[in-house]
Amino acid sequence: MFNSKIIDLIIGLVMAFFAYDRISTGHTGMGIFFIVLALLNLFAFYLKLKTDKDIKQNQ
Repeated sequence: MFNSKIIDLIIGLVMAFFAYDRISTGHTGMGIFFIVLALLNLFAFYLKLKTDKDIKQNQ
């Protein structure tokens, strides 16, 4: 149904929302945790895009 790149992007954006929500309510520790998770998911999304681009160029 969805490929893994789209799932990584969606999860990263949801984690960013959770981070904003936690920080705005005063739970800074959990907010930082969600920021780290969001950045890792968005980094995985970027790496998958780059890998797909490299594979398409080599074909």
